[in-house]
Amino acid sequence: MSNYFIGIMTGTSADSLDGCIVDFKKNVDLIETAQIELGSKYKDKYEECIRLGFKEVNESADLMEVEKTLNKKTIDLIETLIDKSRISRKSISLIALSGQTIFHTYEKSYQIGNSQQIADMTGINVCSNFRNFDIQQGGMGAPLIPAFHKYLYAENNKNKLIFNIGGISNGTYLKGDQIVIASDVGPGNCLIDMFIKKHFDLPFDFDGKIASDGTLNEMLINKLLMDTKNMSYPRADDKNDYYKLIDKNFLEMPPKDIIRTLTEFTAIKIKDFYDYCECPSEIIFHGGGTKNSFLMKAISKKLDSNVRTTDSEINSKFVEATAFAYLAYLKRGEIYFSKS
Repeated sequence: MSNYFIGIMTGTSADSLDGCIVDFKKNVDLIETAQIELGSKYKDKYEECIRLGFKEVNESADLMEVEKTLNKKTIDLIETLIDKSRISRKSISLIALSGQTIFHTYEKSYQIGNSQQIADMTGINVCSNFRNFDIQQGGMGAPLIPAFHKYLYAENNKNKLIFNIGGISNGTYLKGDQIVIASDVGPGNCLIDMFIKKHFDLPFDFDGKIASDGTLNEMLINKLLMDTKNMSYPRADDKNDYYKLIDKNFLEMPPKDIIRTLTEFTAIKIKDFYDYCECPSEIIFHGGGTKNSFLMKAISKKLDSNVRTTDSEINSKFVEATAFAYLAYLKRGEIYFSKS
């Protein structure tokens, strides 16, 4: 059996579709990477599906359009990876398809992305539905990448904390070769992105420049922290857990102050988990949030430890795609066999 696996990932930020081809024969050999932008129209319609909630979303025309776009771009990305790598599709064991999460609870998780169609169109078997597979095994369905964090970073007699800052932030605490705790920890980029789109018509705060021009609103940050003080660990968050924090207080603030305050909120929630995990000496970050230098500086100021990204091992942008390829390698999902 071939050790080549394709990982396809789009997170809750819904900015792009990231893909890679990985060989797990000897640790992690990242053979090829590629990405496709999903575009503002896709993201807007996806966010509308999120706000509808799971009871109404199945009747939404937006959902059908979003899934159709996702399927097409996924197939295009897979073909791009194969063309760039010149690896025969017959040599690829599985495509790991994360899917785009529409809602998530501890009982059920719902992702769009037609696994059978993608298997048939590419001629390669697909491994997907990872979150429900995890729930059926007694897990929470999120976060899923701690197993890959352990595979990549666990070392005897060393304590490490690995953070992924996507739409939602999550963390994995490694004590030696064991996962002590893995949990979603805070809003990551999702609230920042929401107000950047609303007030500045941008997909995200490029390098944190808008936040850096704002002023922290003490009343609002205290309210956000008070409203989330009972969110314990471990947990699996849904974006609506954070969207429901938005109230009229946000309408009365200058937009730059909103972005500055939400950036601080993301940094504080990461610091809270760091404290909960006994303040380990080594902290490693990946995900879209690492590209926001203002956010990363805010985090660094709060943590009394060495902070770095995964870039010396794997490009931060492709860690999650690689992680899902690893989950397919472990067969921790449902297999869809190609009929072509």
